[in-house]
Order: sequence, then structure tokens, then C-alpha cells
Amino acid sequence: GMPPILHLSHFLKQQYPHVRITVFAGAKTFDALPLRLRIGNKTGVVAEDFEQLGIQACISTDDGSAGPKAFVTENFLNWFRQNPSDPAETVIFACGPEAMLAECAVIADKIHIPCQVSMERAMACGIGLCQSCAIEMKQENPHGPLYKLCCQDGPVFDSRTVLFKL
Repeated sequence: GMPPILHLSHFLKQQYPHVRITVFAGAKTFDALPLRLRIGNKTGVVAEDFEQLGIQACISTDDGSAGPKAFVTENFLNWFRQNPSDPAETVIFACGPEAMLAECAVIADKIHIPCQVSMERAMACGIGLCQSCAIEMKQENPHGPLYKLCCQDGPVFDSRTVLFKL
């Protein structure tokens, strides 16, 4: 999920240069992080890809080999408690494994911040014919569940509308 987040960060920085952007990146281990990293003097692990854009990146790993030993969602919550933001001026953009996206949705709902999730699905045809990338949505219609297609309607969705099944 890092390339889309890096691209989005670059875009946001260009379009909204005065907006504070903080990126949270996580992986199982230091070696699994798809970033150019170095150890900073005061800040711990520095993600050079984001540093070049003037964006703070908070790194965590499941085993503690880079940054705190925490899931990326835990790292975000700990940071948010220390750096509260106005929910009306804050948005979460998340890309990664579905379990992480589901947890991001729960956190966003609890702290009343909008959250956009980039869903990952195999897209056999890419034009909506095969239906292999269907995502079940929370809104139901009288005729059964409502589905949206990752290839046609997404891949980015408002986290409040996705029915996460884990």
C-alpha cells in the first residue's frame, strides 16, 4: 500500500502546501518496509521518501525492529492522543491489508474523522463484467445486499460504507 500513499502525499503537498500531512507506515519487520529508511538523531527511524517531501512519517513494526513495536493502527492512535486534531480538518487515507483497513474504519468512527480506504481486489477484467472485485456495502436494498465494484466504483471508498468481513 505504500506507492499509492506516497503518490497521494506528493499530490496533497503540492495542492495544499500549508496542510499538515503525517504518514503512518507499518510492516511486520524492518526489512518488509518498502521505504528508504535511516536512523535519525532525535526522531528514530526516518523515511527518506517522505522526508524529501517535508512530510513526517511515523514508522512502526510488529516486531519492534523499526520504530515502536506496534501495529500501524496502534501507532496512529498513540500519536493522535498526543497530537489531537480537529475532526473537521482531518482525514484518514488508508491503504493496505483489509484487516488493517477495517481497524482504521473502527478508529475513524470512534474519533469522528472521515476515512477513505483503498480496497484491494483481484480485477480479472477491469471493466466490471466479471464481478470478481465486488465489495459488499453496509447499505442494503430491499432485494438483498448492495455491492460496488472495485474496478468501476473504487478502489477508494468511504470507510463508513464498506462492510468488512474478516
